[in-house]
Amino acid sequence: MTVLAVGCGGEETTTTAAPQTTTTAAPATTTTAAQETTTTAAATIEPIELTMSSFIPDIPPGGNWARDFTKKIEEYSGGAMTVKLSGPEAIPAPDQVAAVQRGTVDMASVLSPFADTVVPGASTTGRAEYNPMELRAANTFFKYLTDEFAKNGILYLGASVSSEPQVQTVFYLGKEITSLADLKGMKIAAVGGSNKAFIESLGAVCIPIDFTDYFTSMERGTVDAYNVGIPGILDFGLTPVTKAMLNEPFSSCGGLMLMNMDKWNSLSPAQQAVITKAIIQTEIDGAKMFTTTVQDVIKQITADGVKEIKLPPEDEKAFYLAYRDSMWAEDLARWPDIAPQLKEWLVNPAFPRAN
Repeated sequence: MTVLAVGCGGEETTTTAAPQTTTTAAPATTTTAAQETTTTAAATIEPIELTMSSFIPDIPPGGNWARDFTKKIEEYSGGAMTVKLSGPEAIPAPDQVAAVQRGTVDMASVLSPFADTVVPGASTTGRAEYNPMELRAANTFFKYLTDEFAKNGILYLGASVSSEPQVQTVFYLGKEITSLADLKGMKIAAVGGSNKAFIESLGAVCIPIDFTDYFTSMERGTVDAYNVGIPGILDFGLTPVTKAMLNEPFSSCGGLMLMNMDKWNSLSPAQQAVITKAIIQTEIDGAKMFTTTVQDVIKQITADGVKEIKLPPEDEKAFYLAYRDSMWAEDLARWPDIAPQLKEWLVNPAFPRAN
């Protein structure tokens, strides 16, 4: 499942690690893959096994992005570097940022709302109207995350579930609708209360529950719909309790790839270069993979009886603007000192769906 959700992630995370210096050899901001061959200096790369946790189970399709990153590390190191990957069954998603900070795991693909208590506004990455490669190249929001995580003993590597902007999340429904007004009064499940402001702006009710509770809640009718990254319907086996997919996507990559700073600093320059190259190429390949994955998911779930629906043309723009406006209003109220700058970096004035 993918980045699934951004917004209110008021989960507590530990912030007791001593501040680190920011001279951490942060990943380069180029948007193209490094050109050196994968065998260059392979003989000089010391063998090491790293540990990594992900907020998504290590099963396809949602687990494909984390697995692609780990495979690239092994490939680019000539097999010298490997990664032992585990999912939320080992470390729950709300605890993964703190686990990286403490060094319980070396790296993690985390949901950005669970990082807000460490880096104010981390979850606004989901509001970005630029893709991760563009954000890396601009080095504004990317630098903000790098600098702020470094103060807490964490290295920000990059986006962990890359895609084009505002294509990641949808509402899956227990009944078909024909207009935007039909969402009023619906109870919509959202992990950690993600996208709460948006859901409420539509006249619906946000029900904050874990992904693993979605199935039972839909089955029992305690919620009418759920908010999740598009592949999440398959990641969590939700097809049997889903009648329709509202194919009006919103939210960008809300997944962050983090690494324990002490672990990073313990690596050789050659090992660090492997990880940097791997995350840069994972962002590039991952964005393409998200596009094809969405196509495959829609094909599979519609064959299994889930109806794909769209809003009428007059409602489509209103739906997206409700997302953009409500979520930024919440961000500006929550972080008045930094959110205006974040909004300037992340909002694209020419974004087609808002014009």
